[in-house]
Amino acid sequence: MPEAAPLPASPLFGEDFQRDPLTVVARLREEDPIHYVPGLDFWLVTRHEDVKRLFADPAVTPDRRAWAKYQAPPEGSFARWASEHGLFALPPDDHARIRRLVSAAFTPRAVARQEACVREVVERFAAPLRGRTGVVDLMAEFTDPIPNAVISRITGIPPAGDDEVRFRELAQLTIRGFFAFYDKELQERGGQAFLELVEWVRKMAAERRAQPRDDLISDLLQVQERDERLSTDEIAILVTGLVGAGSETTALGGMAAIRILLAHPEVTERVRADRSLLSGTVNEMLRFAFGAGGVPRYALRDFELRGRSIRKGQMLMLSFGSAGRDPRVYDDPDRFDPTRDVKDLVTFGSGPHFCIGAHLARAELRCMLDAILDILPPGAHLREDLQELSQTGIFRRPANLPVDFGPPAARQAPIRP
Repeated sequence: MPEAAPLPASPLFGEDFQRDPLTVVARLREEDPIHYVPGLDFWLVTRHEDVKRLFADPAVTPDRRAWAKYQAPPEGSFARWASEHGLFALPPDDHARIRRLVSAAFTPRAVARQEACVREVVERFAAPLRGRTGVVDLMAEFTDPIPNAVISRITGIPPAGDDEVRFRELAQLTIRGFFAFYDKELQERGGQAFLELVEWVRKMAAERRAQPRDDLISDLLQVQERDERLSTDEIAILVTGLVGAGSETTALGGMAAIRILLAHPEVTERVRADRSLLSGTVNEMLRFAFGAGGVPRYALRDFELRGRSIRKGQMLMLSFGSAGRDPRVYDDPDRFDPTRDVKDLVTFGSGPHFCIGAHLARAELRCMLDAILDILPPGAHLREDLQELSQTGIFRRPANLPVDFGPPAARQAPIRP
């Protein structure tokens, strides 16, 4: 029998992808929309139609235990319990029950309180940046600390103290460990951070059960529907999941938004002059800004997808970043337009697993953009020569955001056409 022909190397491993991932992914979207990545054994899904469908398709699950390469934590460990009782691991009826109860906790009063927290936190980090000159790392000083400070305030962690700093560290480690599919050390560190977060939230839940406050944990404890309540463990898993999902991703989203403003000065001036465009700018940024970014799903059975044979246990990476640039859905998708009607946005998922923190993330991004428009002086620009990148698997992410605010004199110079 002749030897089988070797699989072609994936362009995701090439220099072109590291240099310009959007162009490579756009080509895959047209020529190979269900792209197999040999060696890593996963499928990259790049068309909007397929991404949206798979978010709600019962043939796949976000539960990592369905992955053929999943290695269960030791029997009897809390990590094992968390993997078996997390939101993604629940049967559909239990999952729907918890989401229903969580939605009931987001009353208009609770949402207003959360948005007030967002504004206070953003102002805390924006104030020291007003009047700054020279090169400022807006990731370290602005976009990175804000999301975790927000979730800390919302859940009741005291602001600006050691607890908030530790909470931020644990949240970042948790989400990085979750996406470290092939980095065992980072997975383990993320798992330990997750356990510490869960225990922290459990302790806070016990305190709030005795003495409720105006915070998210108290809201979740008090909600009741048809004699159903959330247990302490369910609240711990929910809040920890919200922390993990809303920290690193929102920080990167804020950084991407600032990069877009710097790359599109005409948009910056337009939105600076008309803040009613902020909400549309955030929606367009969520469509435009995430390159090849995506989230994993795992096949529960064998099935066919655009002629490709997906095997039970394989990972599918649903590229919401590519879906946001699909010309079948968005006219002129590589143009950033804050007035665009962004329909069918899949950045927060779709269907039964639509992100429960989407409203909060939008509020954070809107407030961050509003503040940064008052901070960036005319002529501010990204210092590409100082940009640092970190590698996570085949993907790179910025490790800083160096922006040159210019010398003091530049602030008084007239703006000439």
